[in-house]
Amino acid sequence: MISKQLQAKEFDIRDAVNQLGETKKFLVGHRSDADFEQTLVDAGELAEELDVPSLFEPDPIRIRKKRKQFTCEADDEPVYNPKEKFKVNFYFAVINTAIHSVEERFILMQQISSVFGFLYDVYSLQNTTPKQIMEHCLNLEQALQHGESKDIDAFDLCNELQAIARRVQKSASPQDGLNFIWKNKLTNSVPNTVIALRILLTLPVSVASGERSFSKLKLIKTYMRTSVLQQRLVGLSTLSTEHDIACSIDLEELVSKFAELKAWKNKF
Repeated sequence: MISKQLQAKEFDIRDAVNQLGETKKFLVGHRSDADFEQTLVDAGELAEELDVPSLFEPDPIRIRKKRKQFTCEADDEPVYNPKEKFKVNFYFAVINTAIHSVEERFILMQQISSVFGFLYDVYSLQNTTPKQIMEHCLNLEQALQHGESKDIDAFDLCNELQAIARRVQKSASPQDGLNFIWKNKLTNSVPNTVIALRILLTLPVSVASGERSFSKLKLIKTYMRTSVLQQRLVGLSTLSTEHDIACSIDLEELVSKFAELKAWKNKF
């Protein structure tokens, strides 16, 4: 469910941080012996419905003797119980890998959210002191600075946000705030706010579109299409990935426009 939500176009980084935090709590909570036993019960019920044996088959035991380098070394104690072996080598291993992956993504998104987080609720900035707003703006200015060039000015952004906070509606999202600025033609009055909100709204939450492109590429570039050139292959993969948009295009109108652009004969 979280993977589906992360691929949504309207999903922002703040919501992603909250959902990843809940996912981490869910995974950590299931890393216990009690949850393992409950998982076995659920798997046993499913196996019974599918008429599949749900018993752990013992593996043939072959004790490998390891030569000791020192006399103080203890003997290895391999796990002989197939149930305990499954729990240690598979169940806990999968959960540990999932927790580690979530932590990596959670840390990166949390760093970005700590820089842009104050822009998610511009309305509440009117209850914040100018000093606190200035600290957020300085952090954002530093994050959007490369050498001597910078995208925004922290002092101007602080003044603009204090003015906009009194005009936007309560619980307005960054997109609502940007639409309010464009609707009232305030882009020249608050240019730093416009730049900050546009950068915030274009930050990707995940790379799901790129992952779908690679998965579609295996279906498109078959044995019969090994000689397809790169430009045509990219076009076919784009059409396959963006199938909904491609279906909404009128092909007859598209062909007519293409013919008009490529027409080389002039009428005299």
